[in-house]
Order: sequence, then C-alpha cells, then structure tokens
Amino acid sequence: MAQSILLACALTVTACTGGASPPQPPQSPSPSVEQSPSPTPSPSPTKPKYQPATAKGPAKNVPKPEMPKLAKEHNEEGAIAFVKYYFDLMNYSLETYTTEDIEEITMKNCRVCGVNFIDHLNLQAHRKYWQVDGQYNVKVHGVKINDKKEGLTSFALTINQAEVYSGPGKLVTKGQAVDNPAQGVAILRWDKKWQMFDMSFAD
Repeated sequence: MAQSILLACALTVTACTGGASPPQPPQSPSPSVEQSPSPTPSPSPTKPKYQPATAKGPAKNVPKPEMPKLAKEHNEEGAIAFVKYYFDLMNYSLETYTTEDIEEITMKNCRVCGVNFIDHLNLQAHRKYWQVDGQYNVKVHGVKINDKKEGLTSFALTINQAEVYSGPGKLVTKGQAVDNPAQGVAILRWDKKWQMFDMSFAD
C-alpha cells in the first residue's frame, strides 16, 4: 500500500455510574397495617462525552462500534456489512490504541492489516503517540462469494489528513490526505463468522 498508515492513542475511559439508595420503610403506628414508601428511582448513569483528539491531547471516551447483526450472516449483504464494520473498527483502533477487537476478526495472512496497521499501531502506542483525524472513509462497490467460503469485496478508500503528536503541541509528522479513492479488494473467509483474510490495493 503506497500510503503509510498513521496511528493514534487515547486515554482509558471509566464510565460514571451512581445512584441513590431507596429510603428505609417508616414504622407504622398501627400494628395491623404496614406502609411501604414508593421506591426512589436511581439516576441513570452519565455517559462520558466523546472528545476527539487535538494537538493538546489524545481522544477521550471514544464510542466503540458494534458489529451489526447483518455482518454476522453468510451472504453478500453480510460480507458488505462486515467490511464497513471492519473499517469502523480500524478508525476506533486509531483513536484508542487498542487492537484486541480488530485482532479477533483479522487472520494472520493479512499482511496489510497485521504488519502495516496492527503492529505499527502497537509500536506507536508504546511510544505514547496519538493521532489527530486521519479517518478512513470506505465505499463498498460489490461482493462475490465463491465455493471456498470466500467473500471477495471491492471497495474504494479515502483517508483524511492526519497529524501525529508525541506531546501537547509536539508534532511528529503530518500525513497527506488521500482524496483520490484508492481501489482495493478485501478477501474474507467464513468459518462460523467472517474474518479478514487479506487486503490489497491497485498500484
């Protein structure tokens, strides 16, 4: 792949939760009737607000994409939904420096996904770098499923301009945006679920 893949990290987020305990039932003066108060509803947990990365610091409270049910189906529509979800998860990984989720759906054969993305992301995370923007934007053109339980999916990819920082205001590198869509093919393998087997791009 001609374009280098720039990576980012984010802070660990802890969700806020809380609630008030209902009051104890009051003692009734009458021994024949015991009154129970209405329970006091507990307040709903406060969801932390998403903060995108800036030159001052990495992203915070990044919402994790959920795999749609359609992406779990062994058909053409499911393969398309899986590829879209895969790139959503790549964007999430760039903002959070976490690779566990994307590793679960990536086979070791995928050199672009493993060496160029996952391994490089882990290296940059070790250096405590973070990335501002650099989002992947994918459009799936078509898909074909063959007898080998493979899904061959064609797509076009553009990438937003990215900046990588090592500290507040400390720019490490600035990547160029890929505005001219790069044409690619994602090869999926089905074994009770879709997994990314390989990815390639036209010269």
